[in-house]
Amino acid sequence: MYGANRNRRTSTANLLFKRNKCEECGRTFRRIEELMQHQQVAHGEDKSYRCNSCGLEYLGMEQMRAHIMKFHSYKNKRV
Repeated sequence: MYGANRNRRTSTANLLFKRNKCEECGRTFRRIEELMQHQQVAHGEDKSYRCNSCGLEYLGMEQMRAHIMKFHSYKNKRV
């Protein structure tokens, strides 16, 4: 009995935090990056990842993250 209630609470809490919904299958994700990766893998969409700072596009999330760390990280702006 306790286990069933616990699972219900957990799933309800997860729904509150998962705000990014896939329009094709209805699956929800906490982070937009997870949704984009899901769309690319599960639905075969060839989405690109765009850097919000300079507008460059990358085919993979990891390439975009590496670009951001290399060119737009706060560490690079320190003197």
